[in-house]
Order: sequence, then structure tokens, then C-alpha cells
Amino acid sequence: MTATPPDREPAAAPGERGPGLGGPRAGVVAEQLLRPVPGGVGRYVRALATHLPVEAAVDRGAVEFLVARHPPDRLAAVGLPLASTRRLAWPGRLVTRTWVTLRRPGLPGGLLDQLDLVHATSAAVPPTGRRPLVATVHDLAFRHFPEAYPDAGRRYHERSARIVADEAARVLVPSEATARDLAELYGVDRGRVTITPLGVEVPPEPDHAGAGRLLRDLGVRGPFLLAVGTLEPRKNLPRLLDAFGEVSDELPGHWLVVVGPVGWGPRLRPTWDSVRVKLAGPVGDALLHALYQAADGLAYPSLYEGFGLPVLEAMANGIPVLTSDRSSLPEVAGDAALLVDPLDREAIAAGLVRLAGDQDLRGRLVEAGRRRAAGFTWRATAAATWSTYREVAERAR
Repeated sequence: MTATPPDREPAAAPGERGPGLGGPRAGVVAEQLLRPVPGGVGRYVRALATHLPVEAAVDRGAVEFLVARHPPDRLAAVGLPLASTRRLAWPGRLVTRTWVTLRRPGLPGGLLDQLDLVHATSAAVPPTGRRPLVATVHDLAFRHFPEAYPDAGRRYHERSARIVADEAARVLVPSEATARDLAELYGVDRGRVTITPLGVEVPPEPDHAGAGRLLRDLGVRGPFLLAVGTLEPRKNLPRLLDAFGEVSDELPGHWLVVVGPVGWGPRLRPTWDSVRVKLAGPVGDALLHALYQAADGLAYPSLYEGFGLPVLEAMANGIPVLTSDRSSLPEVAGDAALLVDPLDREAIAAGLVRLAGDQDLRGRLVEAGRRRAAGFTWRATAAATWSTYREVAERAR
């Protein structure tokens, strides 16, 4: 099954849905935005923080974002609306760990009295007491590639997945691939699972000047291919770097620019002269989209993804994409990307040459990619999420 964006449902007449205000009253855990490396989950939570209040207003419901103990200026800096954000009494890393490992502390009773449901947007799943739990499972990479995770991280994610399987009234996943994983690995009935594909929004003013400065500072003096993602083993970056080295003579003018924060795992150590590979580190959205627009293509041969946001982001910015033929990536890419075996270094290398040099292929992928990306919006993600809130709240009445 291919991932398709959800249709937006019309608003109901006043008083038609949910208890209380008309629509549901949802508490949405947004702590991921305050993590040192928010990653793709952080982009998802930020999009919900932007669009869910609109859905709530239309439906005469309410949304409150739940975070641990942080100063107000920090919340504003990550895009959370202060008027509808509830700060809990506990420090962030402590509470997100003990929620999963010890199932405590519970959310305050006074807060739960004001809510119809709680949405855990990441693996940090709070005890919700008598309120229904909605949980998002982004991927189950820790089961497919356990060696790519620290021991503590693997245990944490495993415990979180078990909690979701046991406690969640509804599970949101970004792809059919993740829905299958939940059924096969945790026995989660498909009727409890809703696919809510992720979205993409190109900033109205990408930071082209900043991108130019960054490339000059890195010493990139020609066309380049872009790799995007947290530096962690399942992103398959060592194999990508080695593949790029194998075809450096066939792409004599090209560079490879790797954008993303350091996660975990061994440092990138290509076995060849890496003068034309540059690690740019993490960048903001406006700068990232400017880099997409300046690149000759995206190289994203990840070993496993629950969705793969960079694929859509690159397509929306009008560049061709090379990605893996595994997990959710063919589902998300459709016929708009060049698919390769991520375990085959030679296949990746040959794909890079085609991506950069085959003009007919490039033109076809750019056109198909723009059409593909246009169907996935964060507004649609939020609308589908809110629709799930309504269904869960109504069942709980």
C-alpha cells in the first residue's frame, strides 16, 4: 500500500462532537521539542503545535501542549504557544525516562480533569490514568537494527512499544510499513492503528545567503549532493561515503555535503580521501531548505525509516532523490525517486552517478517529485490527528 495524504474532513455543527466544549480536549506531549536533538520527531511535534490549535478552534475543542519544567522563553523559542502550554513540575529527561521505565509520575489529577485524552507524540509515554491514550509510533528501527542503538536506548524503546501495545486506545503511525511492524512484532490489531502520513512545508524565504556562506566556509567549490539526517548508524552514512568515494572520478566536480546533528555510533571514517565530503552539522529550517534548492540531488540510502521526511523535503524543493528500496521509503517515494539496495555499496555508487549525470532521469524525477510532495501537508497530518482525537473521545464517553 502506498502512503497517501489523508483527506480533510469538514467541521461538524456546534455541539455535534465530543464532550465538553463540542470537540475533544486533548493534552499533547511536546517534550521532544526541548530535546538536544529533536530530529524528525521534533519536526512532527512542531507541525502539530502549529496546526492542531486551528483544528481545535474549528471544532470548538481545545488542545494543551504538555512539557516538563522549562522557562517560558525556551518554550517560545521552539514554537510552543505559551497560552496553551502546560509546564509540569518535573525536569524533562528525568520524567520522560521514568514515565516509561517506572510508569510514574502520573499526570496531575487536576490536569487530567480538564482533558478528554492524552497524546504521546514520541516514545515518552506518560501514565494517563483514566483518560484514553493516543500514541504515535514513528518507527520500530530498534527491533530491525538493534546493533545500531545503545543498550539503554534499545531497552527504553522496547518498553515504550510494549506500553503502547498494552495501553493505547489508538496508535498513529506515519506509514503502512510501520503499521505492519506493529502487527507483526507487537500484535497490535490493525483496527487500533491509523496511518497519518507526515507533511512538508517549504519556508516562504529560504536562507539562500546563509547557505552560500555555509558552503563557502566548508570549502565546497562546485556542485554537490546532499545527505540529510541525524548521524547515527541506521542512516547508512559510512556506506554512502564509501560509495561516493568509489565514483569520485566519475563525478570529478561534485561534493557530498552531510547535514544533521550528531546522534550516536562510530564517527564517520571513510576509507578514502574525504576532501570532497563535508559535514555541515545541524542547521535551521530556512537554511536547510536553501541547501536543498542549491543541491544537485538528495542521497538518502537509509537502512530503515518509519517515513523518511528528507525524501519529501527534497522533492518539494525540486531536486531528484536517491533512496532505499526498504521499509517505508518506497511507499513514501512512489515512482518519484531512484531506489537502490542500501546494503549494496556498488548499487548506491551507480545510483549516485545516475542521480548527478543522467539528465533525462533527473528531469523526470524532479517533475514527479514535485507532484508527489504536493500531496503531503502538515495541515492534513493535523486534520487526521484531530479526527482521531474526536473518535477516541466519543468512544470514551
